[in-house]
Amino acid sequence: MLLVLRLVLVPILIAAVTLASRRWGPRVGAFVTALPAVAGPTLAFYAVQQGRLFAADAARGSLLGLIGVAAFCLVYARASTRLHWAWCLLLGWASFAVVTTLIAGVNVGPVPALVAAVAALLGARYALPSTPSSRRERVSPTPLAKANRWDLPLRMLSAAALVFALTSAAERLGSSVSGILTPFPVATAILAGFTHAQRGSAACVEFLRAYAPGLCGFAIFCVVLALTLPHLSIVASFGVALATQVVLQTMLFRRI
Repeated sequence: MLLVLRLVLVPILIAAVTLASRRWGPRVGAFVTALPAVAGPTLAFYAVQQGRLFAADAARGSLLGLIGVAAFCLVYARASTRLHWAWCLLLGWASFAVVTTLIAGVNVGPVPALVAAVAALLGARYALPSTPSSRRERVSPTPLAKANRWDLPLRMLSAAALVFALTSAAERLGSSVSGILTPFPVATAILAGFTHAQRGSAACVEFLRAYAPGLCGFAIFCVVLALTLPHLSIVASFGVALATQVVLQTMLFRRI
């Protein structure tokens, strides 16, 4: 049953995120992508398979992993103004790998990790290249290209593969490394890459401009898990974490 959930639940969530992005545009796509559609179920599987303490430490590690995601967003956005989307993906993933390798040995508590993650995400947002919309210039909207028929299946398959690989290797990797790898930018890369390929660099940068601070909500989700999982049931802890993220993320997106 757990295997079926690992292979089915996350792809369904990714499909919902993709369809929402297509229907309401990249800003809404950024909001729903920042929700824990991949990392949330992954941490839940850790809790079920390895125990609540393992998942709590993995959630703390995920906060450090968000620093790598911030690096991915910044490098991809900068590269997108000059390079093909495939090269941008490679550079973005390489930046994530370098940053997470450097911080893999860092041992800090959930709150300092939260501060570091939020600082990295907001710093990445302000360092993104400017676009016509961010400069408040009047421009004609970029026409939306028709999505390739392999678009949605590829997104779903990639997300399922990541969750299955991480949860299968969790015991060997340990809680800290598993947590750092949990926010690996699969959904981020897929949405950024397809937005870049179909709508151009400016739309991709706008997506990342909304997405990076939106991940601060996911950081709140992780810190609440890290603090509550040792004391509450799995269902209660995840319920409190998700509710807290949705409220704070909604407030943040209204503000920006």
